[in-house]
Amino acid sequence: MTKPRLLIPMSIQFSVRYILRTGLMKRIREVAEPVVLLGWNDVELARELEESGIEVHPLQEVKFSTDYERIRSWINIWYKRRLNTPSEAIWERRADVTRSFSARVRRRLRNRAVRLITGLSGGEAELRRKEGRLLRTETNAPAIWKQIESLKPDAVFSLTPSLLNEEVALRGCVQQRAPICASILSFDNITTRGWMSVTCDRYLVWNRFNRAELLRAYPEIAAQQIHIVGAPQFDFYWDPSYLWTEQAWREQLGLPAERPVILFGGGYFACAPHEPIFLQQLDEAIERKEILQNPIILFRNHPVDPIERWQSVLSRAKHVVYDDPWPKGRITGHANVRNGDIQKLASCLYHSKVHVNVASTMAIDGSIFDRPQVGPAYDDRPGRAYDRTARDLYFQEHYLPITQSGGVDIAYNREELIRAIRSALEDPGRMGAGRKRMVRELCTFDDGCATERVADALETFVSNSVRHGEVATQPV
Repeated sequence: MTKPRLLIPMSIQFSVRYILRTGLMKRIREVAEPVVLLGWNDVELARELEESGIEVHPLQEVKFSTDYERIRSWINIWYKRRLNTPSEAIWERRADVTRSFSARVRRRLRNRAVRLITGLSGGEAELRRKEGRLLRTETNAPAIWKQIESLKPDAVFSLTPSLLNEEVALRGCVQQRAPICASILSFDNITTRGWMSVTCDRYLVWNRFNRAELLRAYPEIAAQQIHIVGAPQFDFYWDPSYLWTEQAWREQLGLPAERPVILFGGGYFACAPHEPIFLQQLDEAIERKEILQNPIILFRNHPVDPIERWQSVLSRAKHVVYDDPWPKGRITGHANVRNGDIQKLASCLYHSKVHVNVASTMAIDGSIFDRPQVGPAYDDRPGRAYDRTARDLYFQEHYLPITQSGGVDIAYNREELIRAIRSALEDPGRMGAGRKRMVRELCTFDDGCATERVADALETFVSNSVRHGEVATQPV
């Protein structure tokens, strides 16, 4: 019997880690013929897929007019009101930091006008109808949909349905009546991303918080359509084969053998533009012997964060070793993440004595290895421009379970930051119960078997799917 054709957009580098490196693709091939839409030109990755017998096509980039961009921004304003997340006030404060008073007033008036219009009878429906018209006339969506039609998908598996290139392809799949299963890639994607225009037939999420967020933001979704599976990208951490020996790790990264390591995971520049000051302050504290044991800092910047904003600090630092997560295509979000890259990350998390990051998902990664987590939350530069927004980061809706877990030592000034590092080095078991609680709350499972749960859910989804988009209504 011919296997159903399962269309799989791979929009960003994290899709490679999730679908390929976890082994999920091998499980998919047992029940379906994968058809990959690759979001960037990567000859080696395409060859790897094709040599495994996987059909590969380009995921076309969406081109759009100013009018279409404007209507989408209006829809996102409406969507945020329906989402009703406490994060919105935090985002607005952060957006205001770099805006003039007049720009702030204009932004508020525009948002208020859009909310008023969509609050009127029929306003929301008209806004969405207009978006649909402009999508057909002011973008290249019709050409993308022709490609989807030619591929004849029987079903679809999507990780990032909120990204525009992937979303427009999914809308073409809806036209072809191909049922869609969306596995939401990260625990923050529902509240921090914009409106997802496609209502999928199945949703796979990390935890109960994500389930509640989907139901609140998209009342058209039924509870039985959502299945909690955990986070497959963390499965590697439960596999000892992904850990280098400490000696090999230190040699590979150029770390001295005798010094304990503080892992500093840099964040995305838009979240905390002033973040390099924390790296500078830690380096200075080591130089002044404010932190005992003479540690060294291993700095890894965010995969899509420009290294240029860190260069000034790195050029002067005396106790920092820099490691690039994966060089090729890093800034664009398009890279072929390999097993060696994952082994290096897992080894950094495991062998480092304490981890520092600013309200990052990395706190979960590190807590799986039960390493002390420290979160700077201040701006002590003259003017303190980001002081309030730095604290706000820890109270965004998606991050609240981490903050409330008791697993992160949040520092509200330089003295607290240094004290937290000293405490972590002297008593690594402190706050251990909070770290375990964090993993349990955010990942739901702590068994390293999330990939298997996704694979089982996909198998059921595909087997219950037929060409005309009819899906069995029982839970996955």
